[in-house]
Amino acid sequence: MNLNVYKAFLMAKRTSLLFTALCLIFSIKGMAQTIDRFDLVNRHNVILKEIDPLASLSVGNGDFAYTADVTGMQSLEQHYYKNGIPLETLSTWAWHSFPNTKNLKLEDAMKPNDFHGRKIMYASQEKSAAGEYFRMNPHPAPLGQISLVKENGKSIELSDLSQINQKLDLWKGLLSSSYQLNGKQVSVETVSSPENSTVAFSIKSSLLKEGKLKPAFRFPYSYDLSIKNKPPFSWTQPNMHQTTIVSKGLNNVVLKRVINTTEYYVTIHWQGKAKFELDGPHRFYLNAIGSDSLQIVCQFSPVLIKQTPRQFAAIRNASALSWKDFWTKGGAVDFSGSKDPRANELERRIILSQYLMKVNYAGSFPPQETGLTHISWYGKHNSEVYWWHAAQFYQWNHTDLLEKSFNWYKRILPIALKEAKREGFEGARWPKMAGIDGKTSPGGINPFIIWNQPNPIYLAELIYRAHPNTETLKKYSDVVFESAQFLTSYAFYDVKTDRYILGPPLKSVNESTAENTTQNPTFELTQWYYGLKVAQDWRVRMGMTRDAHWDEVLKKLAHPTIKDDKYLEMETDPDMYNRKGGFSSAMLMSLGQLPQTPLIDPKIMSNTFNTIYERNGLRSFVSWSLGKGAMTAARLGEQDKAVDILCNTLPGAVFLKNGHVQRAKEPLACPAYLPTNSAFLAAVALMAAGWDNGPETNAPGFPQNGNWHIRVENVNKLP
Repeated sequence: MNLNVYKAFLMAKRTSLLFTALCLIFSIKGMAQTIDRFDLVNRHNVILKEIDPLASLSVGNGDFAYTADVTGMQSLEQHYYKNGIPLETLSTWAWHSFPNTKNLKLEDAMKPNDFHGRKIMYASQEKSAAGEYFRMNPHPAPLGQISLVKENGKSIELSDLSQINQKLDLWKGLLSSSYQLNGKQVSVETVSSPENSTVAFSIKSSLLKEGKLKPAFRFPYSYDLSIKNKPPFSWTQPNMHQTTIVSKGLNNVVLKRVINTTEYYVTIHWQGKAKFELDGPHRFYLNAIGSDSLQIVCQFSPVLIKQTPRQFAAIRNASALSWKDFWTKGGAVDFSGSKDPRANELERRIILSQYLMKVNYAGSFPPQETGLTHISWYGKHNSEVYWWHAAQFYQWNHTDLLEKSFNWYKRILPIALKEAKREGFEGARWPKMAGIDGKTSPGGINPFIIWNQPNPIYLAELIYRAHPNTETLKKYSDVVFESAQFLTSYAFYDVKTDRYILGPPLKSVNESTAENTTQNPTFELTQWYYGLKVAQDWRVRMGMTRDAHWDEVLKKLAHPTIKDDKYLEMETDPDMYNRKGGFSSAMLMSLGQLPQTPLIDPKIMSNTFNTIYERNGLRSFVSWSLGKGAMTAARLGEQDKAVDILCNTLPGAVFLKNGHVQRAKEPLACPAYLPTNSAFLAAVALMAAGWDNGPETNAPGFPQNGNWHIRVENVNKLP
């Protein structure tokens, strides 16, 4: 063979081998980075073998949720209410107000406060008749209770149940419940439609045809709102509401519910031989004598639905497809293969929290802090924590779910503009605590909270990061610009110090200081700066000139107060570090939730974080502070502490079997405190995906010590 030909042959062979090796390397690398979503989710399905009132399980779609006990329905109401998470059927669209018999007005709950020489009327008299009325009203309407009862309508007792085996299939959104009732087998499948307010059941038992087991439909008047968190149903006022049969067929019935001025419809459709029976003005049974199986579809709606609901099998399939779509298109983090013994629990917390966010928070109305699981703070949305509720949807690549609730802010913009004008400000003043109507609720704290005001700007920026186009800018610019207009209008120019200041009056994050003596809290100042900076960016993106006054406020905005190389929570509390016990950690959000700004020095923030951590340890980082602390630790390069915070197991940081976390301050009153889950997800996503100008390593917020094997897919960076 010619020497040159032979050399060419060898070169080609080497090139071919090299190409094959490279293909193999990249193939293996790709395989290593691909997460088996089905396996990841299914290894954290919830399995229950006993009655646990803190482990009630929900199915839903963000605008509707149905919460069940171990029977697969709502059969053990009193036991779960008294000892754990109540059994509710809730939506984002059904709201109720008690009759305003005294013709009260919101103005009746107002009193004047001084704002730098002028008087502003704030609705701060929460104990007045008007204050109490408008705090309670409007509130979510309980849609109804769907349970199983024994013969003659007797309630199922705890002692009746044995051989319990319940599974929540997270991949399908399907709750399967198997048990024995007085020695006879019962199986129930429970599922929610992904499209509307529908819950469906498949029930199998010989007890059905024997008349010893019946599905029951029961409707309360409302709640006893003398209890603001986890109020009980009002069952003792049957004359205050109406339940009428609109139409009835062989296998369907339509009910109309009227609760004062609230109206909605309940369409019940079943497969299997059964008779719909009345047992009192607001209680009905399906008597299935002659059939050992029933499939029931129950649809709730604000208007009369003429179409026949989809059957159980179709809803079951639609749910499975919807949940598969959620799990496969969104972000995922896989810790399998990690050496750290906390990895599996951390992964369980992530998966269950994602499920709970989809069921409870992914609706068209910004959520209350207990979502659609149970009522808290009269069912109102508390907007100061809205970023913590919803930012995680963007981070986990579900920006469409963020936008669903964010559009409520567009709808209530005229109300917010009117409220700002009434107070003598420009722009939009967003309500701190509000129902579906967007009107502010009175309170001793509510009118003075301001850390809710920049939230819409930050969230709009996240939406823009997901969809960086002109359409996004046009769609949300009114919310961004009117929010910024309020920020500059509220910032008061202090001639003596030549700076713009915040407050008084205001209540800082910790809500404990007097509103008329609180000024320049660190976090709120940093929020103001970042919000105005982003709003100016939006003007530039839209081809507009920068607003000169906004720039002036940015230039002269008061800086956070530093003492002994640490940030104070506020300028007017210089001795905070000398108090016995704990102290607020709100200033940590200034570099954690918020990105780096010129107002914050990372070294001083590091001193601040470590002082708090060393004094109180993990006790400072329970409840939604899990997210707050972990995000700051991660941005400061304290990865070990960030993980310790995420894996905290102190009261207020224990993730129950169903993924819920009890509120540390009142665990039985708020047994499903969802800001913990959403803040936790925000922190995990930041630590997994990173942040702008952060370390360019895999999962930069986690220790790089070889103990963590982390695969990350479709998780978005924060600014």
